[in-house]
Amino acid sequence: MLLLNLCSPLMIENWQHKEMTNEELKKLVRDVYDGITFTSLQCGDHVLSVFMPVIFFGAAPSSPKTSKDNQVNRRNKLQYIEDCLTYEKETPAREKFIGNIGMLYEDMSKTGPTSINGYPVFFSCKIVSKEDGAKFIEMYNKYIEMREEFEKEWKAD
Repeated sequence: MLLLNLCSPLMIENWQHKEMTNEELKKLVRDVYDGITFTSLQCGDHVLSVFMPVIFFGAAPSSPKTSKDNQVNRRNKLQYIEDCLTYEKETPAREKFIGNIGMLYEDMSKTGPTSINGYPVFFSCKIVSKEDGAKFIEMYNKYIEMREEFEKEWKAD
């Protein structure tokens, strides 16, 4: 379950952004331009309804499930307490990670079966740091200029 995975003891190591290479950024720029990939930069204030996993980024552990078996209840409560302690321990790293999100993206092939306000809905996404997001925007603008220049030359010939 996503909520429990976010609170697992090993998760704190994953609250870091992976730096994108120039080749990865170039591919992302081409894919966004060609409509293969959709980004959070394209949906304005609708990010939470487009990229559903974002809703769970700061989610605390869910309440323990109850059972008719007291021993199971004890184990569930102990696991819940452990998850809460881990959640508290990871809070600074998680908040730093969330604060450094520059952009979300996903391939259009992974869109859900419905849309909201005309936007696709994704149940998965990839995350780009603010630094890589700024590089993406710069590269994307250069790519648009190059494509427009190429189109002008193409039409002139």
